[in-house]
Amino acid sequence: MKSANKALLALAITALTSSYALADVDGGSGKITFTGTIINAPCAIQPEDIDKQVQLGEVPASYINVNGHSDAVDSSLHLINCDLPNSDNGSGVAVSKVDVTFNSDSVTTEDPNLLSNTFASGAQNVGVRLLDKTSTNITLGTAKTIDLSAGSATQILPFMAYMQKIGATDVTVGAVAATATYRLTYK
Repeated sequence: MKSANKALLALAITALTSSYALADVDGGSGKITFTGTIINAPCAIQPEDIDKQVQLGEVPASYINVNGHSDAVDSSLHLINCDLPNSDNGSGVAVSKVDVTFNSDSVTTEDPNLLSNTFASGAQNVGVRLLDKTSTNITLGTAKTIDLSAGSATQILPFMAYMQKIGATDVTVGAVAATATYRLTYK
């Protein structure tokens, strides 16, 4: 009888563990929302550049106080899925250029083309300067024309930015944040 009891016990354990192993365990669930926009333009803006984040780095206040600004950081915009020269601007002329216009609601009083530091209780006497590929200051509200490469599906619109000292007063330590918007017009 002992061996019959052992066999019955082994059968019961096997049945319990087998049914447990086959049972589904709820691992949770979630939702994915997909969004997009169909546009009437010869190129699309690379997704990371639609709401671009540029890290200007950690720079000693003494470096900016002596040099007037930090080192320039790449802030280029990237266009993808371009159909050039097959696209036109509505006039039947092939698109070969794009105007990029930067604007901001927050500029310094000393220079209307220098973005204000909007970080509450951040660094003082410092702003953010936008530059084109030749290191020339960008004039906010004025279009900068860039030639596009026909036949290239990817285009790079070269821009840079740096933190700049405002006036003669030394820059103080703290965080820096500034915002600019941009608009593209193909021609």
